[in-house]
Order: sequence, then structure tokens, then C-alpha cells
Amino acid sequence: MTSTTARAVTAVGLTGGCLTIGDILGGLAAAAVALPQAMGLGVALFLAMGFDASTGAFAGLVGAASLSLISGLGGATTGMISAPNGPVAIFLSACMASAAALGVQGDGLLLTLVIVIGLTGLFQFLLGVIRGGQLVKFIPYPVVAGIVSGVGVLMVLSQLKPLSGEEINALGSRWMVLPAITALITYSTSVFVSRALLKFPAVLTGLVVGVVMFHLLMLAAPGPTPESWVVGTIPGFDFIRINADVSSLTGLPWKFIVISALTLTVVASIDCLLTAVVADEQTGERHDANRELAAQGIGQIVAGLLGGIGGGGTKGATLVAIRTGGRRWTAVITSLTFIMLILFLRPVGEILPVSALAGVIIFVGTGLLEWNIYHWLRRKETRVDGVVALLVFTAILVFDLMTGVGVGVLGAVLLFMRRLVTSRVVHEYSTGKEHHSLLYRTEEERGLLDKFGDRVVYIELRGNLFFGTVDRLFNELLPDLNRPVWMILNMRRVQSMDISGLNLFRQMIKRLDAHGGRMIFSNVRKSVAQGRKMRKLMRWLGPADELPKVKTFKSTDAALEFAENELLKSLGCKPASTKHHVELGQTELFKNLSPETYEALMAVMQPRTLKRKEVVYAYGEFGDTLCFIVRGQVEIRLPTRVYHYKRLAKLGPGSFFGEVAFLDPAPRTATAVATRNTNLLMLSRKSFESLKEERQKEAGWAVLCKVARSMSQQLRWAQSEMKRLERH
Repeated sequence: MTSTTARAVTAVGLTGGCLTIGDILGGLAAAAVALPQAMGLGVALFLAMGFDASTGAFAGLVGAASLSLISGLGGATTGMISAPNGPVAIFLSACMASAAALGVQGDGLLLTLVIVIGLTGLFQFLLGVIRGGQLVKFIPYPVVAGIVSGVGVLMVLSQLKPLSGEEINALGSRWMVLPAITALITYSTSVFVSRALLKFPAVLTGLVVGVVMFHLLMLAAPGPTPESWVVGTIPGFDFIRINADVSSLTGLPWKFIVISALTLTVVASIDCLLTAVVADEQTGERHDANRELAAQGIGQIVAGLLGGIGGGGTKGATLVAIRTGGRRWTAVITSLTFIMLILFLRPVGEILPVSALAGVIIFVGTGLLEWNIYHWLRRKETRVDGVVALLVFTAILVFDLMTGVGVGVLGAVLLFMRRLVTSRVVHEYSTGKEHHSLLYRTEEERGLLDKFGDRVVYIELRGNLFFGTVDRLFNELLPDLNRPVWMILNMRRVQSMDISGLNLFRQMIKRLDAHGGRMIFSNVRKSVAQGRKMRKLMRWLGPADELPKVKTFKSTDAALEFAENELLKSLGCKPASTKHHVELGQTELFKNLSPETYEALMAVMQPRTLKRKEVVYAYGEFGDTLCFIVRGQVEIRLPTRVYHYKRLAKLGPGSFFGEVAFLDPAPRTATAVATRNTNLLMLSRKSFESLKEERQKEAGWAVLCKVARSMSQQLRWAQSEMKRLERH
């Protein structure tokens, strides 16, 4: 093997894998399944337009070959087969009927069909280029179910004309039921095979049985087979002709054409991406929605220019291809199979009954019906979804597919708005009795907060805040808005907020202020507040003199600390200042010690002065020292990443820390950092053990009791936090 050849093989392997036997077998199996559907849909479309069945069969095969080839080369979805399908073909039938009603006839209809398919491909390609594939995925399934079910019924109804038994004069009236009998045999065989003989391709088997039975019955007929009952010789590629002079183009209804192409883009894209999801479920891979739409768009354009009809992903052929072993190149093999059929097997159409293809279309159409709509309507929880699906389904049958798609888009918007309005925006609700700040509190302060903590209300919001959701939030919080509380709104999970919702917040702030309360915001994203602080944003909406004071904090803990301090002040208890100097003899830990023991204990303590941001000790550092804060403030932090940490406690004068390492000398379990200029007294384990026995016992008992109580309080707090988090 030459170096150039080796590089070529390597390149193929890197871009998706080499051609395998599974690709060949899967491609052939998929072609066998997609062939009847592609030809049948083409025949149905062109018969409805007034053309012969052979032209329709050719258009179906060309569409299947173009779509599978371009989509397969794109490689955005492993194993997916693209061909003319029900939603696209039925939409094109309705579109051509509307164009005929507008006065377009003959070759003008063919030109209109080519332009609609070409524009649809262009719009699909642009949708993929601008990365709009994700937007299509947001169409709710009830809307898709309504569209697909309506298409299924239209597919069945479209086959009434081929089964009417035209040209019966030569055979006699008795033979007018033969097309219907052939279709029934084809349909029944397909149903039986799909349910009982899963290893056989249902559509292909049904078609073969239908063709055989048709010709066996025709042996008893008194005359030759009417020409309209069979497809006829399929044209070749030399048949392609598009008459597009200036006069023919200017006479077309362009506004109708563009609207039809835009609507068909939505229909084809939804159906295509649904099939891609089915393929992913079978292969375990992930499709590229944007690249798939771009490839489908190019395929639609090629199909239109070559005289074929548009389409998209076909679920049945895709499943057969993947289960037969097809992966990366299976769609290309399917396309080459269709091209070979057009080049070498065109006479097969002379023995192919239109009624057998009609049976195939009826089988495919009934398979599209979403019977779950009935169950959605029965259940209260899904009734709205069922009503939307039923409205889309009804609009398609009463009016046309384009109207149904419009109703579906409107239904998608309404469902989205309903879910936004009905979604719960309160992620967590608690009071100051359950949710405390991390600031160290004295016994007196803790007692007051435990007793009057319900006057601090903590609410964590989520989702999107606009008029509907904030209005419901207003009603939910009305009992708290009518009493003197400090209401903290944590906006960490809020994604967006519009002006209407912001105006309702102004009303809530005023109402709370009128009852002696105050609103506090925390964790407000810049994108939510439009880059402003909440107070400035509120003032921007209305006169500043009408709006009470609004506080905004970067962290929830800071907001809780502020609310607790304000509550304590209102109760006549002034919180301790970090600048206040505390004598250890006045603290709860040492006030009951005898003077001799206290003096002995102070004698072995080491003073330490720290500046703001200075580290007392670091996580993982060995230690055995108990630290007492005389003045200043220390934060206990748990490092989570290199530059990130979780604050565990905020300690002020009169408190202590480092008790775990003091009781059991070992590496520190957290980092202690001075957040103010701080004075400490350090008691090491060695210094403590140097005390005389009687002093050590008395001091040790006092320290041990206080440390045990502190640790039990921390444990209770941790348990309450776990319960609170579990509830939400």
C-alpha cells in the first residue's frame, strides 16, 4: 500500500469509519423498506396533481436517492435513512391543491413543486447554518403528535381515488372492487407481518403479496389490465425537464410559495430530528442537529432540481438499517440502490399495481396515528396536552395541513407559556428559626433569634420571573407581606425577569414597607438586573421617593446576617461589634472558673495578632491549638477548588475555634482566615497539659463541656441543614 493510499484510508477512518459489510446489508434492507413508501407517496402526489403514476414513482425514487445520498455523506446521524415521507408528501399534496385553486395548472404546477421543495431545502440549510436545530427540538410533543396523526389520516384519505376502480367499462362493474381488494390484502399482510413476523420487512412483504394476488386475480379478468391500475414504465433521468422562463415564473403565486416553503421547513425539520432521535436510541450515539438540517436542506434542493419530491428521515427504514448492522455509510448504499433501480429496473413499474402501493400508504398512514391522545384527554394531568393535540389534528382535517401547522405553532407557544406560568418559582421557603447565618451569636442573641426568628423569611426563587409568575408569587407571599418581616429573596436560580415582573416587585416592596417590613435581595445576576443594582433598577421604573429602601447582597449569608442584626436591634439587643475587646474572664467558657485557675490558664496562653486576610492555619496543616478571639473576626472555610471555598462559620469576639485538633491533634479539617484585624489567645495542647493537676482538671472540665456543647450545636445545625436541603 502506498503512503498516499494509507493516508486516504486513515482519513476515512478518522471521519466516521470505513465501509463495512453491515453498511452494505443495512443499506440494501433499508432500500427494500423505503422503496414502496417512496414510490407510493410519489404516485399519490402526482396522481392528485393530474399526472401519470409512472412520473410519480420516478419522483419518489429520485427524492429518496437524493436525500439519502446527501444526508449519508454529511454523516450527522449514524444509520438514518432519508426518503419521501408522509408529512412532507401530504403537505406537498395540500400545497399543490391550493396552488391549483389559485389558477396554477399543468407545467406551472410542476414548476411550483420544484420551487417549494427548493426553497424548503434552502430554509432548512440556513436553519442548520444559524444553529437553529436546537429551536426545533423545543416544539412540544403534543403538537407533533397532532400534526403526525392528522398527516396519517390525510394519507389514508388520499388513497380513496386510486381504489375507486377507474376504467372498469372494459372489464365490467364486478371488477371495480379489485383495487380495493388488492389494497386490503397488502395492508392486512403488512399488519400481520409487523406483529407476528418481526424479522421480515412488513411493507416489502405486504407489497409483494399484494402484487402477486393482484395478478392472480387478473388472470380471471375478461380483458387486459387497465393502464391506470398499474404504475407503468418508470422514466429515466433523461425525463427530467423544468420549464422556467421569465413569463412562467412571474405568473406564480410567490407569496403563497414562500409561506408554504417556510411551513414545510418546520414540518420536515421536526420529522427529520424525531427520526434522528430514534436512530440515536438504537446506536447509542448523538446526532448533530444543525449539520443534519444543513445536509437535509441540500438534499431537498437536489431532489427538487432532479424532478423528485422532498422528504426527511424515515423511521421504519432507519430501524431496519441499524438492526441489520448499518452505521456510517448505510444511507449512501441505500441511495446507490435507488439509483440502480432507476437506471436498470424501470420496466418493473409495468407490473406494479397502484392499489398495492395504496395499501402500503394506508399501512404507513395508520401507523402514524397517535392513539395516546385519547388517554391524554382522559387524565386531568395531561388534558391540556391532549386538547392541544386534538386542536391541531382537527385543524388539519377541517382546513388543511398548513393551517394545522399554524395552530400547532400557536399551541406550542401556549403550552410553553402555560408551563412558565404554572411552574413553581419558590424553590425554598424557610424562616430565621430554621435558617441561620454563619455568624457567631451569644447565648442571648441565639435565644432571641430562636424565639422571634419567624420574622426573618428566607425565600429562594428559580426560573423566569415575568408578570404571570410574579403575580402568583405575590399571592403566595401575601401573608408575609402583610406583617413586619425581613424578607430575603435569593435570586441565584432566577434566569430572567421582565419589566412587568419587576413592577410587581415594586408593589411587593411597598406593601411590605407599609406593614413595617423590609425586602432584601441576594445573589442577583447582572443579566437578570440588566447590569444594575436592584434599588437602581427599581428607581429606573418609577419615582425614587415612592420606593422604600432596598438592600442587595452578593451572598445569602450576608443577607441573613443583616436581617438577624436588624431583628436583634428591634428587640433592644445590640449585636456585638468586631471592634469590641472581650476579656476571656467575661465569656461563658471561663466566667465560672476560680480566679487561681483562670490566672494559671491565662499564663500559658500565647497572644497572636493578625492583619486582615491573614491565615491563622490552613487546611491539612497539623495542629493542636485552641484559639480564642479577643477582638476582630475569623472565618472558617472549607476549600473546594484552588480559588474557591465554602464558608462554614463567621466568628467574632468571645468565640473560639480549632477545638477538633485540640481534642485530637491531627491535620486541620478547614482553613481559618482573619477577615478583620484580629487579636487571638492561643492555647496549645502541650501548654494545657503543663498546668498543675488541680488547675488542669478544673480548666479541662470547663473547656471540655464548652467544646462538647459547641460541637453538639454544630451537629444539630448540620442535621437541620441536611433536612432543609432534602425538602428542596
